Amino acid sequence: MKPASLFIGRFAPFHEGHEALIESVLSTGKPVVIAIRDTEPSVNDPYSTSERWTRIQEALKEWGSLVRIIVIPDIDEVCYGRDVGYAVRRIDLTADLHEVSATKKRLAAQATHPIVWLTGQSGSGKTTLANAVKESLGNVVILDGNEMRESISAEGFSDEDRHAHNLRVARLAQVLSKQSPVIVSVIAPFAHTRAEIDRLISPIWVLCSRREQKQGREFPYELPNPDQVSVVAEGDASSPAENAAKVIQAIQVRIA
Repeated sequence: MKPASLFIGRFAPFHEGHEALIESVLSTGKPVVIAIRDTEPSVNDPYSTSERWTRIQEALKEWGSLVRIIVIPDIDEVCYGRDVGYAVRRIDLTADLHEVSATKKRLAAQATHPIVWLTGQSGSGKTTLANAVKESLGNVVILDGNEMRESISAEGFSDEDRHAHNLRVARLAQVLSKQSPVIVSVIAPFAHTRAEIDRLISPIWVLCSRREQKQGREFPYELPNPDQVSVVAEGDASSPAENAAKVIQAIQVRIA
């Protein structure tokens, strides 16, 4: 590969301003290297590295081998010494392209409806409560654990499989929340997984429990701290309708 121009960024998301900037070099026949900063997804920056890679690859596919995409660790500065053998230059675009902002793109893509995540052991009443909330609110989407397993995940039940499955459900909830409120009825048994879900979609957490819920080594579950949940839905102490009312109140607090 002959000497190339390097572009470094988060590209979260990759937009028409980025594309115009890079194509201003590609159009001269010069190859480019696009270095994606490997940042963690968050509520304000929800795109994974692989999603950004795919978006860049799709946008620039017509340029073929002139484009090389790499991933680099997150950085906050670029340092160089004297006589390094390359230049650092600014490319000026038209005013309308300079106005394109990844931050504005992310804000426009953010969820516009709340996401409620019902966590708790199998048999703790999550599906019952989800249906009770839907009966009260009407226009909500329920992502049920069993249905999600059958439709979007082929993994098993190792800790890693459960983690990957939960994050996949979170991303689906994020997409659907642009249309309506979403109720997720998925166990999410591990604290580190719930922390990552928090960074990604910041749901309203509801802890469900009942005496007859499944327990034991075959059913791992790390209880969240009291300050990590908005509602505790005790199925033995309150009816589904009463617990649904608590969830709806938490939704109202979130959107107020």
